[in-house]
Amino acid sequence: MPETGRYALQGVQLRAGVELWAARTGARLLIEDDRSSPQHAIEVHARLLARGCAFVLGPYGGDCTRAVVRAAGGATVWNHGAAADDVQQLSGVVSVCSLASRYLVALARAVVALGAARVVVVTARGPFGRLAREGLEREARSLGVSIAASFSFADGPERIAAIAADAVLACGPFKRELELLRALRLRAPPTVLGGVSLGLSAFPARLGQDPEGMIAVAQWHPGRGADPRLGPPSSEVVREARARGVELDYVGAQAYAAALIAAHCLELAPDDPRAAARMLRTTTFYGAFELDPATGIQQGHRLCVVRWRGGRRELLLADAA
Repeated sequence: MPETGRYALQGVQLRAGVELWAARTGARLLIEDDRSSPQHAIEVHARLLARGCAFVLGPYGGDCTRAVVRAAGGATVWNHGAAADDVQQLSGVVSVCSLASRYLVALARAVVALGAARVVVVTARGPFGRLAREGLEREARSLGVSIAASFSFADGPERIAAIAADAVLACGPFKRELELLRALRLRAPPTVLGGVSLGLSAFPARLGQDPEGMIAVAQWHPGRGADPRLGPPSSEVVREARARGVELDYVGAQAYAAALIAAHCLELAPDDPRAAARMLRTTTFYGAFELDPATGIQQGHRLCVVRWRGGRRELLLADAA
């Protein structure tokens, strides 16, 4: 997991999630820092496999996960933190999270529910942002959304605000989203602001102001009320996390869920847990799990959208995409 480097903020949640799972199950954890680096992730993943770990979770991020899968020589990669469509289709990957191409679709559906229709899209350069943008472009008309303009994070907030759209939807790294949304809050106060990073529990403190009204796509929210067939319900997970002083968000939840799935698949088929995963249809507190048998992508799980109200993330749409 990324305890240092550009994914370190997410690494705090990842550690919380897997430690909660281990505390409940009695598992022994070996945790190593991949430094948010693809090359270090390759080395760490190989080292943990060589140690004889029952399974290895991670890494986090599409860049690190692509690198690990390509170097893993067919070993199973239990993927909790790479939503990019192409990563999920790589051989050997077992993913718990919904696809990146659904992120902006989910946000657009929420924007329409809030009475807005004309949106500006801001995405990072690279596969993740491109996949998210293209997903929305394919479905915008059916959603009742008009894309007024598309920008990258290199474009200034003045240009973005000048479009005067009903909403600005961002999909990029935490720091870039943070800077953009902070600037747009000043320049375009009536505009609905949405993104990916806003769903993290650390977002308000990092923003340095009240995110009231901002919306975020999220892989999990405890209010969705999933009835799990595998593992504890959300209420117990949240209670146990708070007892440890942690406000768990979707990043921690998906790491916990990946551990539940991996351990269950090893019980079902110790010699071929990946084959068991391909056949498995179940639910955890995180939501549904079902892999497409042809492509390997996660097709059972659904995204939700949350909105900041009174300093808390309230559930806006339970099954947004």
